Amino acid sequence: MKLSKRIVLIVTSISLILGAVACNHGDDDATLTGNVKAKIASDSGLSTAPVNVETKDGVVTLTGTVNSAADKSRAEQLARSVEGVKSVTNNLTVKPPVPVIAQDDPLKTQVVGNLGKYGIRGITVTVANGEVTLEGDLPRAKLQDAMKAANEAHPRKVINKLNLK
Repeated sequence: MKLSKRIVLIVTSISLILGAVACNHGDDDATLTGNVKAKIASDSGLSTAPVNVETKDGVVTLTGTVNSAADKSRAEQLARSVEGVKSVTNNLTVKPPVPVIAQDDPLKTQVVGNLGKYGIRGITVTVANGEVTLEGDLPRAKLQDAMKAANEAHPRKVINKLNLK
């Protein structure tokens, strides 16, 4: 009788331990997911859209789109730093860079086109903050056309640094 009580006690103990491990496993993944999300969300150095986090058997998978390679690397680093994370699969994609076209570029293009319309060549046009600067050598007779060409583009200001011949 003693032997069967021991066997029952051992089997019951093993069942309880296995049951606890099985139940805690799902909770551990959910806890890890929450901890990784919180760590990423609280990092002020990470300027990115929300990162999706999934965890299975302690392996964290990151998905979504971030603004830079640095953000992608930082998110992975943060996930790896969470206690209990076994490994990280980083499936984050980096947004392609947006070409920067300064507002001054269209203004410069228009002034250069206007100068061409008036037959003026060899003048350097620079634009900064809506202000057009004209530089170069110009016959005195073409000065009025050059100023007209620049002003037709509606800049904030025209700066005349032309050398008149």
